[in-house]
Amino acid sequence: MRIAVFGATGLVGSLMIKLLEERIKEDVEIYPFAKESGRFIKYKGKEIEVKPISENEIPKLDFALFAVDNELAIRWKDAFRSKGAIIIDNSSAFRLEKDVPLVVPEVNLEDLKFHKGIIANPNCSTIQLVIPLKALMKFNIKRVFVSTYQSVSGAGRDGLNAYYYEKENKNYEKTPFDRKIFNNLIPQIGSFKNGYCTEEWKIINESRKILHFENLIISATTVRVPIEFCHSQSVEIDLEKGNFQEIENCLKEFKGIVYNNENYFTPIEIVNKDEVYISRLRKHPFLENTFLFWSVFDNLRKGAALNAIQILENLILS
Repeated sequence: MRIAVFGATGLVGSLMIKLLEERIKEDVEIYPFAKESGRFIKYKGKEIEVKPISENEIPKLDFALFAVDNELAIRWKDAFRSKGAIIIDNSSAFRLEKDVPLVVPEVNLEDLKFHKGIIANPNCSTIQLVIPLKALMKFNIKRVFVSTYQSVSGAGRDGLNAYYYEKENKNYEKTPFDRKIFNNLIPQIGSFKNGYCTEEWKIINESRKILHFENLIISATTVRVPIEFCHSQSVEIDLEKGNFQEIENCLKEFKGIVYNNENYFTPIEIVNKDEVYISRLRKHPFLENTFLFWSVFDNLRKGAALNAIQILENLILS
């Protein structure tokens, strides 16, 4: 089996390669690509050169994992498709296209069968939210309110570097943030449109598509926080029915969730974990059938690389 990783030297791309080695049991020939050459990756004990992206360098392929920005994903998708690759793309370029499945395996695995050569990996915070929402769909969701607390690694290596530089009281020229991030909170991820920033619209629109719930009433506030890894969410959900025990049982039993209401989870404990960790479930003190909970997950693993590898695993089995 021949698998390319485009963006192999970034935070997500390098983790994809690590997870390929850990999880894919079939024999794999791996082809790492990046915008620039001169680096090597390790795969199953071998040093493999990262090739600069070029049509002449792309071999015949079975799959391609994209961990690049929208511009590069759009520019290079046809070149990889022409070599036979089914693309699993981590950018937002194709997520809302009608004929591109947007997949979280625990939530809508059945959508994979409709792919036409490209499968989109959702936004990290969308993945974190739709897993518990799917667990509670049987109670007829009326409204969802979510506030996110997103680590700097969600902005890639430049996000981490900006944090590290500012921690040392230095400026980082390639910072992706509009304000200083160290010792600060930034209630903006992406550009603004109609009062909402890009990340908030991603959560809204992607959740509706993944859950096949086009009229879901959902509002989001996304905040960048000065920690390295893991995203957290505070979620309030209005339901038509369901009591506390029923809600709790569904969260406990749902694949992809680790639930504990006797204590709460924090980001530092969840680094390198694969599930969505949910705690602090409680009923609203004044509203009937309204519940709140706290969730934490690793934005680089389940929020990006792992979700893509899980999609790949299911494609291999199909």
